[in-house]
Amino acid sequence: MNKLYVFGDSYTTPYCCVDPQDSFWGLAGKHLGVKQIVNVSRPVNSFDSVCQLLIGMQNQYKYNWKKDFFIIGLPPLERITIFDDHKDTEYKSTIFHQDWNEIGTTIEAHRGLVSHQFYGEDQFLITHADRSWTETQILREIYLLTKWLDGVGANYLICNVSKPFDKNNLWGPGEFVLKHAIDHDRCLLFDNTYYSVNYDIHKPADYDLYGWDGHHGAEGNKLYYETSIKDKL
Repeated sequence: MNKLYVFGDSYTTPYCCVDPQDSFWGLAGKHLGVKQIVNVSRPVNSFDSVCQLLIGMQNQYKYNWKKDFFIIGLPPLERITIFDDHKDTEYKSTIFHQDWNEIGTTIEAHRGLVSHQFYGEDQFLITHADRSWTETQILREIYLLTKWLDGVGANYLICNVSKPFDKNNLWGPGEFVLKHAIDHDRCLLFDNTYYSVNYDIHKPADYDLYGWDGHHGAEGNKLYYETSIKDKL
């Protein structure tokens, strides 16, 4: 592999409670032997932001699908991305080389957008009122992403770094996309997520602030990598 691209929120953001080389995505990059890791994660990102970045940046990799690898982190679902009301908010990212030297860069595909989290407390957003519908909407987006990425021959994993999806969420609107995600070997959404593999085993480094929703150090990242990621690379 030539490059590893990492998309996500704070769970994949460099230096968020773990050094890049000890993070699960850093361990994946080492395993793949990539020359460069392009990390475009940012705290509080929604899945809308992840999709916006992945699609908006494709001029960087559309001729190298088979040489690059993509880790697409799925953040907590109850977040939205909105226009920043003409504040021209910059989206910063980091490029790491094999020796872990780094340079900062800006992603223009996300300029002027910001993300917010509500965790279901917002009664005006019907998408957050019921987890079943929220998961169905995200699975619909993942279905479209897999069709696109499989079609271009991309090497990728869509990794749930938050709470596991419900495998038994079988209802009319969601049945088709749920079965697709369960059967797709590049979708790691239901078992052994970053959150769930460490629950009651490794406390997050910032447990006092966020409880079990917090961010893990080297031990927690290594456990997630070895349990869920390594065999899929």
